[in-house]
Amino acid sequence: MNYNSRILPSRETLAKAQRFNDEIIEVSGVDLVLSLITTADLIRSNIYAQLAKDYDVSEGKFALLMSLYSEGETCASELALRVGVTPATVSVMVKRMLAAPDPLISMTKSGEDGRSRLITLTATGVNLIQKALPNHLKSIRAFAQVLNPQEQESLIAMLRKLLRK
Repeated sequence: MNYNSRILPSRETLAKAQRFNDEIIEVSGVDLVLSLITTADLIRSNIYAQLAKDYDVSEGKFALLMSLYSEGETCASELALRVGVTPATVSVMVKRMLAAPDPLISMTKSGEDGRSRLITLTATGVNLIQKALPNHLKSIRAFAQVLNPQEQESLIAMLRKLLRK
């Protein structure tokens, strides 16, 4: 999807859709949420497109690698919780990543019975994260540069309020 060309409905269009008993319901909250969704989609699309282009890493794969890089080795179910996907999704990702010619992760048996497995980064995975992370953070910062530091802090506070944190 081309998020640069997405056109959001105007407040007038939203108001028409919200009419109830000839009353116009305030649509600023709807406008706000649609704008946030579109902005987040645009940012994610551009940032992860750059990662895919430069390092052949998808958003999901990068999230998995970053979790292992920052939190260390773990089992698939814990990794799924960290990344925010189902254990089945992690299982598929891990199988695909292990099948690569130079895998970014490895899996070892854990526990006395050997049924449990631990997933960790390989040296290749560590090197990829260490190369990709500075440029990834630079791409993220580039989106925020249209706001001055005070505006950035104000927006962070408002977003955290929306997230109720």
